[in-house]
Amino acid sequence: MQQQELSGIIKIAPQSPGVYFFKNEQRRVIYIGKAANLRARLRSYAQGGWKDDMVREADTVEWKELSSDIEALITESSYIKTHKPKYNLVMRDDKNYFFVAFSRDIFPRIYLTHQPGTDKQAHAIGPFTDGAAIKRVVTLLRRTFPYCTCPPKPKHKRKCVNAQIGKCLGFCCTNMPILPANKKLYTANLAAIKKVLTGKTKTLARELVVRMERAARAQHYEEARLLRDQIASLARIFEHQPYLQNDMAAERERALRLLAELLQLEHPPLRIECFDISHHQGSSSVASMAVFAGGMPAKDQYRKFIIKTVTGVDDFASLAEVVSRRLRRDDWPRPDLIIIDGGKGQLSAVVKLAEKHHIPIASIAKREEELYIPNRRAPFPLKKLPDPLFNLITALRDEAHRFAISFHRARHRRLVVRQ
Repeated sequence: MQQQELSGIIKIAPQSPGVYFFKNEQRRVIYIGKAANLRARLRSYAQGGWKDDMVREADTVEWKELSSDIEALITESSYIKTHKPKYNLVMRDDKNYFFVAFSRDIFPRIYLTHQPGTDKQAHAIGPFTDGAAIKRVVTLLRRTFPYCTCPPKPKHKRKCVNAQIGKCLGFCCTNMPILPANKKLYTANLAAIKKVLTGKTKTLARELVVRMERAARAQHYEEARLLRDQIASLARIFEHQPYLQNDMAAERERALRLLAELLQLEHPPLRIECFDISHHQGSSSVASMAVFAGGMPAKDQYRKFIIKTVTGVDDFASLAEVVSRRLRRDDWPRPDLIIIDGGKGQLSAVVKLAEKHHIPIASIAKREEELYIPNRRAPFPLKKLPDPLFNLITALRDEAHRFAISFHRARHRRLVVRQ
C-alpha cells in the first residue's frame, strides 16, 4: 500500500474504539489490531518501522467500530483466532500474547498464562494482545461473577479474605461439603465469564434477563435481585467506562517523558501550548493557542487571537505578536513548553521571547514533517520518533491548526456579512 493511499484512509477513520484489518490484494486478512481511537492508531502505521513489510503487502485497511475499549480487546482476540493473520506474531510465538486459563478443579480457578499448552488440564481462551488490559477485564468481571483464586489444597477452615469482600463465593476454598446448589452457582459464574471473553456478551445479557424473570415469577426474589445486579454491572463495564484508557494514559506519560528527553528538559512538560496562524488571502489574520495538559487537550483553556499590529501576510511577525501577548498574561498558567506551527524561520522569530521568560520552545514544519529546536541545526524527522511521541506531537499540531482554521472561518463569515 502506498503511503498516500494509507494517509487518505486514515483521514476518514473514526476516532472511536474498534478493531482494524489490513488485507492483501486477495482480500485475505494479514493483520488485525485493536484501538481505543482508530484514527490515532492507524496514523502510527504511516511512520514506518517494523510494520513496513505488512503495510507494503496490504492492499487496504478496514475497521469495525465498537462501543468500548473492552469490546475491542475481546473482539480482536476472537478475530485473530478465526483468521490467523500472518503478521500477528501469536501464530509464531505465544510468549508475546496472553490467554485466560480455567483449571479443571471441582471449583475451577482462573489465571493468565503466555503458554496455554503447558497445562493440559486447563481450558484457555485467547489470544489477547494486551496483558494489562485483559487482567483488568478479568478483575472487573470477578466483581460481578465471583470465583476462586486460592490453591485447591489445603482448604481453609473459614472463608478467605476475597470471600469477605465479595470476590469469592466462599464455599469453593473451604472444607465445607460440596452442595449441588453451590456447584451450580459457581459453574454459572464461570460460564458467564467465558461468554464475555469469547465475545458473547449480548447472548449472556439475554440469558440473565430470562433467568431473572423466571426467578421473579417463581418468587425467588433473592436470586432475581442477584441477577438484576449482574445485568446492571455487566452493562456498566461495557457501556459507561473506557477502562482500557489506563493504557492510553500510560502512553501519554511515556510520550511526555520522551519529549523531555528529546528537548533536554528537566521535567516532562505537563502544560504545552501550541500556536498556529491562519489568514485568508492576506487579510483578517488570526491565531490560535491549543493547550495540552498531561498529554490531553484542555479545550477550556484554548485561546483565540486577532492579529493587531501586522499588515498583510507575515507569519513571522504575527507569531511574534501573539507569543508576546500571551507571555504578558500573568493570570494564565505558565507553560512548560511552547510549540509553534512552522519551520526554522518561525522558530527564530519567537525564540528570544521564550528564552526571556525561560520557557522551552520548538516548532513543527507541517509540510516537511520535522521538529525544530533552538541551537540545533538539523531538525528531528517526525516519522522517526517513537510512536507515543509522534502521536502526541502531531495531535498538538493538528489541534492547533483545526482550532485556528475554525476561528478564522467564523471570523471571515462575520466580516463578509458586515460588508
